[in-house]
Amino acid sequence: NNRGKKMISSLPHLLYHQGLRYSETTAQLSKDVKGVFQPTSYKELMNQMLDFAGGLLTLGTKKGEHIGHISDNRAEWQIVSLGIMAISCSDIPRGTDVTTKELAYILGFTDCRTVCVENPYVLGKLSEIISELPKLEHIILVDDQNQALDKYELGNVTLHRFRSIVKAGKKWREENPEVIETNILNIKPEETATIIFTSGTTGTPKGVELTHQNFLCQLQPMQDRLDFHRADRCMCILPIWHVYQRVFEFFVFYFAGTLCYSKPVASILLSDFLKVRPQVMPCVPRVWDALYQAISKKIKNDSKIVWVLFNFFSSCSKGSIVLLDKIKCRNKKFKHTTLFKVGMKKLLYVPYGILYPFRKLGEKLLFRNIKAMVVGQFICGISGGGGFPSKLDKFFNSIGIKILEAYGLTETAPMVAMRERYNPVMGTIGKPMPYLNVKIVKEDKTLAKPGEKGILFVKGTNVMKGYYLQEELTASVFDQDGYFNTGDIAIQTFNGELMIRGRKKDTIVLRSGENVEPFPIEAKLAESPYIQQAVVAGQDENALGALIIPNKEALRTAAKQREIPHADNDSKLLASEFVQELIRREMERLICAKNGFKNFERVSQFVFLEKWENPKEELSAKGEIIRFKIYQNYKSQINKMFHRENKKQKLSDILQNLIDG
Repeated sequence: NNRGKKMISSLPHLLYHQGLRYSETTAQLSKDVKGVFQPTSYKELMNQMLDFAGGLLTLGTKKGEHIGHISDNRAEWQIVSLGIMAISCSDIPRGTDVTTKELAYILGFTDCRTVCVENPYVLGKLSEIISELPKLEHIILVDDQNQALDKYELGNVTLHRFRSIVKAGKKWREENPEVIETNILNIKPEETATIIFTSGTTGTPKGVELTHQNFLCQLQPMQDRLDFHRADRCMCILPIWHVYQRVFEFFVFYFAGTLCYSKPVASILLSDFLKVRPQVMPCVPRVWDALYQAISKKIKNDSKIVWVLFNFFSSCSKGSIVLLDKIKCRNKKFKHTTLFKVGMKKLLYVPYGILYPFRKLGEKLLFRNIKAMVVGQFICGISGGGGFPSKLDKFFNSIGIKILEAYGLTETAPMVAMRERYNPVMGTIGKPMPYLNVKIVKEDKTLAKPGEKGILFVKGTNVMKGYYLQEELTASVFDQDGYFNTGDIAIQTFNGELMIRGRKKDTIVLRSGENVEPFPIEAKLAESPYIQQAVVAGQDENALGALIIPNKEALRTAAKQREIPHADNDSKLLASEFVQELIRREMERLICAKNGFKNFERVSQFVFLEKWENPKEELSAKGEIIRFKIYQNYKSQINKMFHRENKKQKLSDILQNLIDG
């Protein structure tokens, strides 16, 4: 089996191989119109991929074409994506929340002649910009939702239904046997599989060009850390066009597991958990946070005594885990541990022995019921797409739900590091994966020693070809030795585990895993007559916030016109309900869908700064903000902004309703 896998040269080859070898094994579980999970075998999925590929050929598709793929996660996603690759083309994926501006840019920049869209909602967006895409000839609609489609103005572009393309492809394969299969076997690992567009530093998307080998090189090393088995099930709730979810779906295929499709914000998430009993689930910190809030709320509402006992037992469990990690040398270390210290750690068995019985009692009385309620046969979760808060890390491990933190970027396809399932070092993202090398470079350009901060650089088989048609941009992110600059500030332990300590580059990653480019938001906010300058923050938070330097003169004028008290007292004026509400309305007016912004790009809270305290350090010679310095210098204000009130999260309420139900 492993010998056969070593011969796999491309992503469609992976599904083709598994379709022949594990023909009756379930590849997917997805819901029918009645909400009942229906299985698709590897053989069925393989043939659907081949039929769709044949259907593309009936449209005159040629090798090397770029084909747009605008859809969220669903059973047909892999059929479309791998079908595109099966005829030596590259898919250009994006989710259904794409703006018309982004859609026009992405499809136009890659010269797409054909695009697949998920539903009439996306088709409507595409029809608005059809005149901006002169090279577009074909649109394939995956789910027509039983709607009439003649209302869409598509000009000379031909609209096809997904099932008609698959039907035409099946006939084409009967007339041209083995043509697609032969092509799949001849695809080279270094050929481009996909171009994933991520945010650019000025808001213009940049196309990350990834090869088949970028993904394939990760799959066996991921197994060495996860221990996944044939027919194990993986719950899929993240956007599939994000590279994080995408590599996990290939990973499941590689070991003949089963993909189970649910929705990240659907009220039936936990219900689906109980139905399919998944072993693993990759997701983002916000989901784990919502689960934590829901569990805590449920226990609090049950009984005060139970809540007190739960906190006691979970604290004992956390303490025993920390002690055992130290005894087993699984804790973070930044210098060599002498044999004497190793021996002295054995003394920790004494407090460990005191706490351990309470941990086992907690498992019997409380933790076991929580695990059964939430996860059933769950083995471990993987948290990526943003930093995993230490509070959640300790909590889930204390009640016996193992969460492994992983780290990567779109440019690294994505896996750079991941904790091991059986020997995790808490508080780290684990050791770098074996297919890459890392180095941490300090500000003085020297290499960092264990425990020293610096910028993380990586070099390996998983690193992208480059940014599509942007040679200068590509050259700017690689050093003279071919290492990719992640832009992330990292520390490495003595044993090689990595810890991420922030981002030197501007991109903000929310807990939901969404990447936000702050510059366009800041530029738009600065259009307000009441805002002189804004700096958006929100790394690893649920939503964005902003540091705002106000235009005091404009605010004073507005206050006097409304006869607001203390209009000449700056501090009282800025704290007044009038000014606070005025700025909130300005943010809602400027950062909205009408202006091309998505929901997760909205700024939900802010704090005023009267001026920059250290402009020489915080602003460049051009007057541009030095973001990481501002985040560093105003850390207390940012923390206060995000934590001054505990806002209820929508997903947390959904999960709570599920638990109560």
